[in-house]
Amino acid sequence: MARQTPDTEEGVPSPVTEAEMEAVITRLQSKKRAPGPDGVHGRVLAIALGHLGDSLRELFDRCLRSGQFPEAWKEGRLCLLPKARRTPDSVSAVRPVVLLNEAGKALEKIVASRLVQHLEEGSGPGLSESQFGFRDLGV
Repeated sequence: MARQTPDTEEGVPSPVTEAEMEAVITRLQSKKRAPGPDGVHGRVLAIALGHLGDSLRELFDRCLRSGQFPEAWKEGRLCLLPKARRTPDSVSAVRPVVLLNEAGKALEKIVASRLVQHLEEGSGPGLSESQFGFRDLGV
């Protein structure tokens, strides 16, 4: 996961790049989803990142260096969505969906992207052609 640069030690993740933050902002702007437990919509966070981007990037960097994920980002809000043509009293009549905070999802996306990059381009074992989960297929 750690990319080697002259000022990066072995095993220490490189800082979050501008390109990674731009990808986060693009993802936040393009999604129309309900907010997580913090109540912050993705589009609102994308606008705020214009002013707070460096602070959030520093927080992401600290999370990566320390190996810690903020507790508040681990919390979710469970929503039960009714399924069509099911009897309402059946357990299978609802689809459970957990809404998570956008900031936590942004950090998870950065980590997932780095893992896939490591496996595909780095010294990792590579990904099977039949592996589709967590892979950006450009679709």
